[in-house]
Parts: sequence; C-alpha cells; structure tokens
Amino acid sequence: MSANTHNIARKIVLAIELSNPSASPDAHAVALFCADDDVDVLVGSLPIGAGVCSSDGIMVLIERLCAEHEVSPSAIAKLVVSVGPGGYTALRVSTTTAKVLSHILGCELIAVPTAWVAAQGVESACCPGLIALASKNQLAHCSIVEQDGSVESVGVIGADEAAALVDAHGVRSFIADAHLPSSFVERAHQLGIAIRPIMLDARHVLEASAGMDPSSPIELMPIYAREPDAITQWRARRDARSKSE
Repeated sequence: MSANTHNIARKIVLAIELSNPSASPDAHAVALFCADDDVDVLVGSLPIGAGVCSSDGIMVLIERLCAEHEVSPSAIAKLVVSVGPGGYTALRVSTTTAKVLSHILGCELIAVPTAWVAAQGVESACCPGLIALASKNQLAHCSIVEQDGSVESVGVIGADEAAALVDAHGVRSFIADAHLPSSFVERAHQLGIAIRPIMLDARHVLEASAGMDPSSPIELMPIYAREPDAITQWRARRDARSKSE
C-alpha cells in the first residue's frame, strides 16, 4: 500500500499499549492499522524499547513507525489507547500522548481498559480467566474474562477474594505478569489453577475497542488501581505539616 493511499483514505488507526511495560517483554507498544471495507489490516508495529516510557520516548516510536510505513500523521483517523490499570508513569505518558495527538490531528480517540486488551490474548480453553493487573502489596486489580470474550471488572482484591471468584465463576486460570503477588500464586497452586502469562500488545488494542464510544481528549483519563505513591506521599507530608502548625 502506497503512502498516497494512506493519506487519501484517512482510515489509518494508531494503537498505543504502554500500560504495563514490563508485563509482556515481547509485546509491541505501537501499531498502525488500515481500515479497508470495514476490515482492519495491520500495517506495522514496533516493540517496547529502552526509554520508551520517557516523556518523548513514545512519540519517537510513533514517528519511527509512521516513517517506516510512509504514513503521514494527517492520515491518522482514529487513535486507540490502553488506559490501565497499570504503572503510574507509563499510563501518564501514554494517555497524555494520545490526548495531545488526538487534539492536534483532530482524530477520533477511544480509551480501552487494559483488561479488555489482555482478554484478546487469552485462549478460550483458559476461560473463564482471572486477569490480574497492577499487582502490589499482595493485591491486584482483577477482571473476569469469559469464554465469549466478555470482560467484567472486579476491582482491587486479595488472594482470598480471588479464590472465591474461582468457585463463583469456575475460573480456570490466572492471567498475570511476573509481579503476581505470592499469595495469589500460592492460592492458585492450592486450587490447581494454571497461571498463564499476560499479553499486553498494541496489536490487540483495536480489536479490544470494538463497540466502545469515543472520548474527548479532555475527558480521557487513565485508570489507576490505587492512588499514585507520589500523591500519597504528598498528602502525608501535608497532613504532617498541618499537625505541626
């Protein structure tokens, strides 16, 4: 497909997945698609590289991908971005980049919960599956993916609540990264539940966005599993100062 075709059609979709950079080492952070007669064709994608979580790293990656495939920024008609839960810095960088690009290019913007992206990489034989994201302090933000691909967000829970979901939903597997809390790992072993690696890839974000409504750049916000440490620390210092006055 030529550059002229890309520019005239304006059916190019840019996908960004940078919610949990360390979760899937082989995953790709950005991807370009071309919508042709309602069929989305992958044009190209690039993996998560060193420094991509910096303030300009993701933009460099996007520029490189567009240059490699002779896609002008003006040809991008839609932008889909994975919005978490995930790492605070990575989400801030990726969502801010998406908001700025959408505003400048005037393209449609769709926010995709990261659990929906993860669900695209889960085999039906592993479903119902428990998707665990943003693990910390023996807690994780969990969602259930059913065999039909539907996803239900549960929220931040511990291993005991996860075990209860195994009984309630017939969960067959935990889908998680290497940071899955040890309590979840132990409970999975006790219950005979398989732990499968999570796949968070930009090449899955567009499919995951099916049926989701567009967002305005101003309204789009990342989904944080918990309050960022920086805010928690700031509040603690503020409260300490107030008590000392």
